[in-house]
Amino acid sequence: EGDDDLLKQGRTLFSRAEDAESTNRQTYVDDVEFAREGKQWPEKIRKDREDDGRPCLTINKMPAFIRQVVNDARQNKPSIKVHPADSGADPEVAEIYNGLIRNIEYSSNADVAYDTATECAVSGGWGYIRVKLDYAYDDTFDMDISIERVANPLSVYGDPNSMSADSSDWNDAFVVDKLTKEQFKAEHGEKSQVDWDDTSWEGVSSSWKDDNTVMVAEWWHRETVEKTILQLSDGRVIEKGELEKQKTDDPMFAVAVEQGVVKVLNQRATKSCKVTQRIMTGAEVLETNEWAGKYIPVIPVYGDEVNVEGK
Repeated sequence: EGDDDLLKQGRTLFSRAEDAESTNRQTYVDDVEFAREGKQWPEKIRKDREDDGRPCLTINKMPAFIRQVVNDARQNKPSIKVHPADSGADPEVAEIYNGLIRNIEYSSNADVAYDTATECAVSGGWGYIRVKLDYAYDDTFDMDISIERVANPLSVYGDPNSMSADSSDWNDAFVVDKLTKEQFKAEHGEKSQVDWDDTSWEGVSSSWKDDNTVMVAEWWHRETVEKTILQLSDGRVIEKGELEKQKTDDPMFAVAVEQGVVKVLNQRATKSCKVTQRIMTGAEVLETNEWAGKYIPVIPVYGDEVNVEGK
């Protein structure tokens, strides 16, 4: 699939998500302005009173109720727990996973991510948590998992076709950021091939670029892929491609397979999901990265959810 086709697909999907979320996003802004900024007077009445020299007194009672819910969530923090679920599971291995997850939460300050998402959900309707991968140190190739906060929930556009309560069925999502010309050149100048005034911008929606800023989006895309899995005589179940890789990396394992010490007992075709992250503007795809998991690593935290005529 060429870059032009990908670009067109990305712009179409973003436009669809933007249209689907427009009402909710305006309501989010109204709610936050009402509850957090105290803008509780209708604009016309406020203007009329100010023109007449009359005061517009606001006694904002919302923050107390918001803090009540948020503080309750802070006292009863969510946590990830791994349980051994069947006869093949080992309680000791489950506890090791629990320890690893606790370390990830501690080292990435996940409490802040959880609290921010909760506060956004209570104040405006929804918030988000992100899972990221980054190098553990400057001089290593080892990568660490981190749980990070999303300070601005309006920077995320989800999949309008999602039906799952936790949005684990998202096939597309966008995380956007508005940058000035100078910021864009500093962050993406080396990867960008399209000039600020290039004709490639013609016909592109004003959401992507205006006179002063350009929008850079992480486009997360999930697609179904078929693969063949193998059941080995030593009890392992691995992907067919992984078997060949292990034979190349481990000569002793290759000998064991050739001599029949390790046999392939069974094989079958199965389906899985592949997630790809593309960094794009409205005029070009800047970068493409494969994600290790099978879900888009942006987790929504919803407040009340009501479906009105499909919206």
